[in-house]
Amino acid sequence: MGWFHAHGSLSRPAVSILAKADGRPAGAGVLLPRRHLLTCAHVVNSALGKDRLAPDHPGPIAVPVRLHGPEHTVEAEAELAVWIPPRTDDGGLGAFEWNGDLAVLRLSAALPPAIEPPRWHPMAQRQLVRAWHGSGEPGVFADAEVSECDGRFGYFDGAERALDIEPAYSGGPLWSNEEGAVVGLVTAKLRIQGTLRRAWGIPWQRVARELHDAGAGHLLPRQPEEDVRDHPGYAELVSLLDGPLPRSEGWIRSCRTVARQCGLDHRADGVPSADEFAHLLLTRGRALPALVEAVRGTAGPAADDLLAIGRRCGLPKLLSPAEHERLLVLLRALPTAAAAGVPGAVRAALPLAALPAALLSGHDGGHGGDGGHGGDGGHCDEGRNGTGPGGRFEALIAHLEGLHGDSSPIDDGVMAVPGLLRAVEFVAAGCCPANQRTPLRRWNATVARRLGVHDAAMTERRLEAEQWAQSASRGSAPRVVAKLDLCGAPSGGTSATAREEPGRYRLRLWCDDGDGLRQVSDDSERPRGAEEVAQEIFAAVGSLRRPDPSGPRPVIELIVDRDALEVPVDRWKAAGPGAVLPMRLGTPYPLVVNCPELRELNGGTMLDQWRERWVRLDAEEPVHIDDATAPDPEAVCGLVMERLTARVTIDVAAHRRTGVVQMCLAAGIPVVLWDRSGEAGSPAVRHAAEVSTRELPEAVRTYRTKTLQRPEEYSGRPVLAWADAGRALPRLDLADPME
Repeated sequence: MGWFHAHGSLSRPAVSILAKADGRPAGAGVLLPRRHLLTCAHVVNSALGKDRLAPDHPGPIAVPVRLHGPEHTVEAEAELAVWIPPRTDDGGLGAFEWNGDLAVLRLSAALPPAIEPPRWHPMAQRQLVRAWHGSGEPGVFADAEVSECDGRFGYFDGAERALDIEPAYSGGPLWSNEEGAVVGLVTAKLRIQGTLRRAWGIPWQRVARELHDAGAGHLLPRQPEEDVRDHPGYAELVSLLDGPLPRSEGWIRSCRTVARQCGLDHRADGVPSADEFAHLLLTRGRALPALVEAVRGTAGPAADDLLAIGRRCGLPKLLSPAEHERLLVLLRALPTAAAAGVPGAVRAALPLAALPAALLSGHDGGHGGDGGHGGDGGHCDEGRNGTGPGGRFEALIAHLEGLHGDSSPIDDGVMAVPGLLRAVEFVAAGCCPANQRTPLRRWNATVARRLGVHDAAMTERRLEAEQWAQSASRGSAPRVVAKLDLCGAPSGGTSATAREEPGRYRLRLWCDDGDGLRQVSDDSERPRGAEEVAQEIFAAVGSLRRPDPSGPRPVIELIVDRDALEVPVDRWKAAGPGAVLPMRLGTPYPLVVNCPELRELNGGTMLDQWRERWVRLDAEEPVHIDDATAPDPEAVCGLVMERLTARVTIDVAAHRRTGVVQMCLAAGIPVVLWDRSGEAGSPAVRHAAEVSTRELPEAVRTYRTKTLQRPEEYSGRPVLAWADAGRALPRLDLADPME
């Protein structure tokens, strides 16, 4: 055993697999990284009340599990993720043996930090092992010695005064205290004549082989005994760790700090050898950042050398375990509304980076792979990836850690600002309440100093983030969202009834003051005429809470189906006793249309395109479509799909206009402007050409007011489709459940 080693013995198995029928223990299991559990397939069969060795796949099932930690016991559901059935017909098997018999389950919820996966080590003859009953009771265990192991099967004989291994031990860990690791899984007891207490299990060697053959090897940690001497960074690290660094002040304290952060124990005397320390740095993903953090204050040049080796050799983790945990704590503490803004801030910070949509959505898309070196399940690894914001933040951090830094004009010799740190600055500036902004920025500054990033470079990124946040806040005007349906037509299209009752509409209204959408209409099924619709929308605008009256005007966002894109709602005037001024809907406030129906065609395949296009709203050049540049649908498709265009203006012949508009919206283009007047060489489109994209809603409103004043000069009838991917839409369920 080296200077670094795992903490003592497991106090009991981490996992109990419970029967669905009565909740009694069906067996045990072992925790794997990334919210997965390993057990025997026959334990899952027992939990489901099936024949133990039934080979057929159980289907999409979940079983109750109980996870035992040092301080907490967690009840959860675990879904079947990998099924490797028992195989009794393989060649060369004895009467009491079978191959396969493994199952991987995925937890439905995140785990407390104290419940962690154990280390693994190959099983070998003469190892002393301990197995626990599936109940997880601390005192119900059996001690044994491995009497035979050929890599496929491991046989172990119970001590004379030890408990006998029974069925409820199956699937649980065989723990070797000497190795400080799990060496296999309990599988079955040999029921033969005699007094010998013999059972057999699946050695770690076959566990790894079976999972790799099933395409699930990425779920396992790397073997801690892997040979890293051929790694490109090994020789450099050994040379550095065998040089002046160990003689620096506080070296022993640094070694102990790294052990603690990586969840390891250590010898009370001496220090680790250069070989052992290099092995740790290359096999524990966060060990090198932890060492850099420990020596930065006393051996700055050595810290820089360590960082340089890590960058050259592609070591994947940027943060030390303590830094990673602190960032998670800060992000998880964000209020719900602030947390919802994190994806938009990250996209704004890194517009050119490839950011998987699953990481930026509210869904947990899993986090396969062990991230290269370092996936062995200690504090230094990702370990847990829960659902909801917590798990999403873990996966997002893991992805951002692997991004290259951006270029810095401060000094060619200075380390670039990593993408993660730039994203954190944008989150702090644009999402955090004032009392949470300072801790996040302080965290960023501390990590930047540890990485050797120049203060001036971080100041520059902070200014960029603040400018973006100010721009975003200016664009996030209060709004009224109005869902308009022709009477007699369900959402998504017109009907014969609608054609028989022209000019009557169903209306649902929501207000968004900046704190989220709240519905303000209570009789959405009642038919209304155009004037009554206008009156109700104006009343909703008047009810908006506007903390800054000098801020942007409220926006009216009209949700329509494809057949109502050109309904002249902007020209509707309010009626009734309170309507003293003959105001049109589109003149006192910006009015835009939004057509989710077109974006969601083809199963929503263009939704990711829409989000990516919105991120590039300020970066991509607008595209203009007219009869000369796009004479047919194929040419239109080529123009809009050539790049991630975010803004299109359309000026085509009237008979083509509807088709071109719908093609652009179906392609996920968030900002589309056209003129429903049908006038060739549209003055409304020309007027918008010189306006920046974010100013278009206000510019179109201004044009409409000038149309009332000077109709001959401002003869256009502009329509602006505007779909902000950063602002939520209401659920558009039908009000009448019978529909």
